[in-house]
Amino acid sequence: MAIEFSRDITFGQYLDLGSPVHRRDPRMKILAVGILMFATIIARSFSAVLVLYLCAALIQWRSTIPLSYTLRGMRLLVTTLLIIFVFQVLFFPNPSNALWQWWILSISWDGLSLGILIILRVVLLYYWTSTLMFTTALMDLADGMEIMLDPLKRLRVPVNEVVMTFVIALKFVPLLVAELERLIKARTARGERFDKGNLMERGRKIGSVLVPLFVNALARAEVLTTAMNARCYRGGQGRTKRRVLSWRTPDTVMLLIALAFAVLSFALGRMALL
Repeated sequence: MAIEFSRDITFGQYLDLGSPVHRRDPRMKILAVGILMFATIIARSFSAVLVLYLCAALIQWRSTIPLSYTLRGMRLLVTTLLIIFVFQVLFFPNPSNALWQWWILSISWDGLSLGILIILRVVLLYYWTSTLMFTTALMDLADGMEIMLDPLKRLRVPVNEVVMTFVIALKFVPLLVAELERLIKARTARGERFDKGNLMERGRKIGSVLVPLFVNALARAEVLTTAMNARCYRGGQGRTKRRVLSWRTPDTVMLLIALAFAVLSFALGRMALL
């Protein structure tokens, strides 16, 4: 059995392609993603979602990220999306045009339509966050977030420590995936098959791998803590920046374009509900 988790998990990876999207200020990208995610969450019609997909296509084109690489990371979402779709269709409340109905279960055009709409929105939400990671280095993302959250320091919120924790958590994702892949390959080399047996047996086998996985993760965390203490890390107080972020005219233009797509999506959604 081929075990290649790292090939399909692309979330949190940075692709240094030097595109116009990569060169933009991370604060602009964080704001734009926040606006587009909010527009995606409140989208209630196919026309509103279609506008956001056009925006995604524009970003995909300008970022020069291979479409195959973007879609590869969505493979792990397929099972989750199918579960969401089935539950949404079967448990749709009070269907007015039911095609099939039994007790609390039903299949209706309204349920099918809403299920497809939810799937499209979930895919978009994943796309916005993953594209932000693809086009922004973790340190740039951390610097942008720290500057944007700087007013919270007046409320005694440890902004630097919070952002550092976020960055370390993202950095650990590919490391944990690679460690899980290594452990499963080691078990497979000793004759254990993870693709055989029923669901309970497979779950038990995976569970036996999780124990050494978390032990290794805690060991990595301890090594990282020792390294930070050895370098006299004491939080963000008095720390300076190696690189100063600069907001330029193209950043404003791209943010306004994202805002325009979000407003157009909202307007179309409102018109569809009237």
